[in-house]
Amino acid sequence: MRRTSVARAALTLLGACAAGGTMAQSSLTIFGGVDGNVTRVKAEGRGHVWTVRDSGNYVTKIGFTGNEDLGGGYRAHFYLESQASSDTGSGVATNTNNRVTGSSTGGGLTWNRKSTVSLFTPLGEARFGRDYTTTFAPVAYFDPWGTASVGGSVNYQPYYKGSLALPTLVRVSNSAAYHIPRSWVRGLQLYAQAAAGEGVGPRFVGLGSTYLNGPLLVAGGVSRTNAPLTDMATALTAPTVSPDNKLSIWSLGAWYKLPGQLTLMGFYHSQTLDAYGSLATPAIGTERDREVTDASIGMTWSFGLETLKASYIVRNDKGAEDADSRQIAFGATHNFSKRTTLFATYVQFQNKNTAAYNFIASGFTPVAGGKASALQAGISHIF
Repeated sequence: MRRTSVARAALTLLGACAAGGTMAQSSLTIFGGVDGNVTRVKAEGRGHVWTVRDSGNYVTKIGFTGNEDLGGGYRAHFYLESQASSDTGSGVATNTNNRVTGSSTGGGLTWNRKSTVSLFTPLGEARFGRDYTTTFAPVAYFDPWGTASVGGSVNYQPYYKGSLALPTLVRVSNSAAYHIPRSWVRGLQLYAQAAAGEGVGPRFVGLGSTYLNGPLLVAGGVSRTNAPLTDMATALTAPTVSPDNKLSIWSLGAWYKLPGQLTLMGFYHSQTLDAYGSLATPAIGTERDREVTDASIGMTWSFGLETLKASYIVRNDKGAEDADSRQIAFGATHNFSKRTTLFATYVQFQNKNTAAYNFIASGFTPVAGGKASALQAGISHIF
């Protein structure tokens, strides 16, 4: 990602004035990009639909980040990142207290992707705000599309099942985190994260780590959310919406960069609910320890101005509905410059039993167990 620094000299001067003449080093960076594409989505039993969309190669967004050197090994930092839909100009919703039905309606500007403030010290970083969860990092790092596009892994990952999204699968609000200094153990980063329910929302705790050694990057995380579904009493069984119910997640992934700009990558992601049952399927009742997993392998290969991408993901629903699915994706990009990219991606879903997955957010699902596909082409520009 290419970022443009602005007003560095002015901010440094202001910092000096605020500190009574002490020349504190401050910086502000604005970054982001706009993506636009045409997408054809096909679903068995429903035909096809054409759409104009965003986030085919890069998530349409704008962000601000800044630092101030406080001296003595201390540094203040903030990060604000907001997503938008380039095809409509609409903002993307966030949520309140990590609740399923606590989302805003969108349309305006929200800092839905990330909004944090940090204090770096010789003993580590303390971070507060809305942030990515510890268990989402392996998915984001080791997806050839970085979770964007019709071929991204988030066609499955944000969902416990096709019709049930849980807020703490990707991001968590009201969080406090601690990151150990990277200098303590060469190549190793460890961090802990927690979010208070604040009386009305789920409670979240998580641990994460990354290890970088030359061409090898490994990342893993575990997390637990208490009372993740208390807002959905009209759709799910009493044990499912109980404050005692828990969502447990663990994930692990890695990449290895081979000579010739070929990178191999993969991840495994598991999510388990202590209790799950839908009022729409009373014959099944409430299942205990229902697990849903995603296993992915992928690659990127760059040569000249072109990059080829591919991935294969297996979703395994170990519950009574057995809503299994397979996703295979291929893509290519052409870089006109470091900022501007032309891209095309194709994805196909092979659903089984009750599964009806399709490209996320299209709202164009196939019949249960039916096939689906999407073809996307467009251009992205980052700054």
